[in-house]
Amino acid sequence: MRWVILALFALTYACISARRVSLLPIGRPALALVGATALVIAGHFAGVYGLSPDAALRAVEPNTVALLLAMMIVSAALGEAGFFDRATALLAARVRSPAALLYTVTFGAGLLSAVLVNDAVCVLATPLVVRLARRSGAAVRPLLFAVAMGSNAGSALTLGGNPQNMLVARLSGLSYRGYLAHAALPTLAALAVTAAILHAIFRGRLAEAAPAVEATAADTEARMLPGTLLAVAVVVVANLGGAPLAWSALAGASLALIAARERAHRVLSQVEWSVPVFFAGLFISVAALQQTGLPALALGALGPTTGAHADRLLVPTLALGSQVVSNVPLILLLEPWIRTFPDADRAWTITALVSTLAGNLTLLGSVANVIVFEQARAKVGFVEYLKVGVPVTVASTALALGLLHLLA
Repeated sequence: MRWVILALFALTYACISARRVSLLPIGRPALALVGATALVIAGHFAGVYGLSPDAALRAVEPNTVALLLAMMIVSAALGEAGFFDRATALLAARVRSPAALLYTVTFGAGLLSAVLVNDAVCVLATPLVVRLARRSGAAVRPLLFAVAMGSNAGSALTLGGNPQNMLVARLSGLSYRGYLAHAALPTLAALAVTAAILHAIFRGRLAEAAPAVEATAADTEARMLPGTLLAVAVVVVANLGGAPLAWSALAGASLALIAARERAHRVLSQVEWSVPVFFAGLFISVAALQQTGLPALALGALGPTTGAHADRLLVPTLALGSQVVSNVPLILLLEPWIRTFPDADRAWTITALVSTLAGNLTLLGSVANVIVFEQARAKVGFVEYLKVGVPVTVASTALALGLLHLLA
């Protein structure tokens, strides 16, 4: 019966990975929820290999979901306060060169993601970058790659920068400040090489033939901006001080909603609620697969986790596995194996870095990639993305790991 569970799991991920499912065109978050429900129902008939309804609900990691949701609220509040619009106007006025704009968007998306969560930044920044490109006369497509890949690379900077790092923080016991000390230089170097490779690839396509157009004013509330920025500062300071990441974020989200006053309902309406639903479905699906015992058998076949062999085994497993089942479920599957490494802190740090940077390898390697190109309604094929993703991912990951090794 456990092979039935495996087949359902594989079908769920095949549907999620497909660009469009014609038989059930309900979107990835809904497919994740449907798949999780089907796995729990099948588990009722699978006996010891099945996941019970109570165990399924316990599998949804509350701290990760709370942290993700809270930071999306803070990001939405920044958008409602006009932060992203002001940044867009400033860039349009100050950055004249298309190449400089590419670097600015890459670094801007990356550094914002380190603080605000990459998925939320992509949701709010993508339409503004499209408007910025049209306003400045720059090509839209290179800037979309800059938003997606910059946000992925930059989010590796902190344990709150993306959902997989949030999960690593919960499972590993790494401190926010301790991880930042180890990951800062490798991540900034990875972000720089990401921007440089994007520039080299798109050098001949950065300028649009179409003339620049004037931007239209957005309906924002500038009076709430100071309070919202204070909320961001509270989150950063609390994280650096060692406070629980989820509750730091929830405190920041509460302050942001208070600053929004009568616009609080608009802030909540801008939160992409489907993202937490998507991850809840993934948590349950992975728990159902783990219950079969098949992942444990597969991990046992990987061999010993000692010496230099450990790193050589961990890195490709993370990089390739993230493309198959996505980085968050992969970390859940690999958790028992990672705990066997002799230097667990180093193994978890590598896990956070590599699983995040590997998100740039393929179009489906990160939810952020899907958000950017679907929001912009840009038709980017798997192979087209791969031609950019391979050099960016290989170079950025190699540089980050090399620096991490030198600084150890």
